[in-house]
Amino acid sequence: MATIYDVARAAGVTAATVSVALSGRGVVNPKTRERVLQCARELDYRPNLVARSLTTRRTHTIGLVVFDITNPFYAEVAQAVELMARPAGYRVIIGNATGDESLSVGLLEELAARQVDGIIAISGGLPGEAVQAIAATGLPIIPCLWDEQAPPFLTPSVSFDFAAGGRLVADHLLDLGHQRIAIVAIGSEDEPVIRLREAAFRDRLAERGYPLDPSMWRWADSTLDSGYTAAHEFLSLAEPPTAIYATNDRMALGVIAAARERRVPVPQALSVVGFDDIALARYASPPLTTVRIEKTALMVTATDLLLRLIAGEEVLSPMPLPPTLVVRESTAFHSRISQPEGR
Repeated sequence: MATIYDVARAAGVTAATVSVALSGRGVVNPKTRERVLQCARELDYRPNLVARSLTTRRTHTIGLVVFDITNPFYAEVAQAVELMARPAGYRVIIGNATGDESLSVGLLEELAARQVDGIIAISGGLPGEAVQAIAATGLPIIPCLWDEQAPPFLTPSVSFDFAAGGRLVADHLLDLGHQRIAIVAIGSEDEPVIRLREAAFRDRLAERGYPLDPSMWRWADSTLDSGYTAAHEFLSLAEPPTAIYATNDRMALGVIAAARERRVPVPQALSVVGFDDIALARYASPPLTTVRIEKTALMVTATDLLLRLIAGEEVLSPMPLPPTLVVRESTAFHSRISQPEGR
């Protein structure tokens, strides 16, 4: 295996010049830099990253904590981070909490102990306090996509306007004439964390004169199965809903599967809306109406902010990214329209 000294001899320069030329830092004559790079390529020189980390005190790794990598949303997020980090010379260590909140906190602490240069922490079962604790140590960390009320972070964050997304869903279904609307939300009766995407949806229904019936709420765990189970419960009611809003796309796909099994046609008898716009949403049968989160744009921003923090720059949180309602074939007009009480 070629060493830095082999490259130096081949290029006719010192090892120090090779180091400066390869790192891109410092001043080297452009022709000398090109000669060094050419020799390094010809000799298939690979820098000793361990030695470099001892010198620079950087590992050229960043951590990414996600709640459940089996959810296509998080898989798409992870891919976007890797595509941004790799050209910058960083490798990504992914910590998958497998849906376990306590594990997600442990993953943050483990990544910090492994001396990653920085962390991107995606909301979803991850307490804001755990992010604050890491930020307080001085390790660069970027919290992303917080979907519930959290105290102001000690570090820049990247966010999405989840509340606006919830309002878009409510307006869409009401404008289609639906009044008996159900919601499948991530959480449990024991830990009823109300997220912005559902709170704003419920508030908009009430604002427009159609408050959510308590019987039209089911907690779920974000999986296909939980959406499927909730839909069966709704469709077994004496007065079933004419529309169901699932607060992520996986659950919405489970809702469609349950409706198909019960021979309830979507959207003719039941409109279904999801949230996230994962890649599978457009290939559902029928294609799913959903709120699009521009995952690549968000993760490019988050990774860029993190790398700038690692470089010692001062950065500010960008404005939340606005939502887009992608209307596909899983929603349609409801034919039996009546006015709410009091109208």
